[in-house]
Amino acid sequence: MGDKEFIVPELLPPREDGVFKTLLTHPEAGPVLRDVISAALEIPIRAAKVRNAELPISDISEKQERFDVNCLTDSGEQVDVEMQASEMENDTLAGGHRNIKNRAIYNLCDLHSAQQGKGVEYENLLRSFQITFCGYTVFRRKKFVNRFSFRNEDGDVLQDTVGIVFIELSKLSGLLSKAPHDMSPLEMWSVFLAFADKPERCEIVNGVISAKEEIKLASELLLNISQDENERAHFRSRRMLQMDHEHDMIARYNKGQSDMARNLLKAGVSPEIIASSSGLSINEILALRD
Repeated sequence: MGDKEFIVPELLPPREDGVFKTLLTHPEAGPVLRDVISAALEIPIRAAKVRNAELPISDISEKQERFDVNCLTDSGEQVDVEMQASEMENDTLAGGHRNIKNRAIYNLCDLHSAQQGKGVEYENLLRSFQITFCGYTVFRRKKFVNRFSFRNEDGDVLQDTVGIVFIELSKLSGLLSKAPHDMSPLEMWSVFLAFADKPERCEIVNGVISAKEEIKLASELLLNISQDENERAHFRSRRMLQMDHEHDMIARYNKGQSDMARNLLKAGVSPEIIASSSGLSINEILALRD
């Protein structure tokens, strides 16, 4: 791309799960993957190598998890990097987003315990980290980065051998007026992942691309991926599946609301009270009664 501005309205969104995985596991994406991990973990990493994207399943009753990006760094960290573009089923902010939090814990534990332990001293086990980029809000606090580790009630760290990082791409509004050269590496990467495909944000995206060589490489790879007809076909297929899934979720929710309304009507609750708590209109509730 040289020094041309990165303004291509037909880019695939890098925050979409499949595009994200393709981008970070691209054969030429070594510097990109290394820099994303280094920014998220706040530790210097010189190189990161993508490993098998799936852990071996030893029992049919085990969860069949599929890592987005399972990699090993030159300094001995094994890292699972995930992108969750949309909310998991039955997972809401009001309910504490238990599913995505528990998935991060499960993946981290599986990653850490799957390393070869026989004949290896515990002190020589690799450090393990789980990084999740989210396209939506998971935590109520305003900060877009949440880091978790084992600590006691006084804040003392038990060990720094495992950790979880959540990065919420829905909380970047405060960065839009910030100069790219004043941003941290993770802030720049988050801006790129959240807005690279949005023409209305081209100014700030071009700014972080100019400020960081690894993001410039990521932009070039994203452009190549977006121009690949097979990748676009895969993206359209995933989007259709997601739309069908969301439609089914809405249909199940609406049926549940209708069933609840019928039961409340049978119990003698007025349509006005049911409407105030169910989201159904008076006419919809009256139709259920009739």
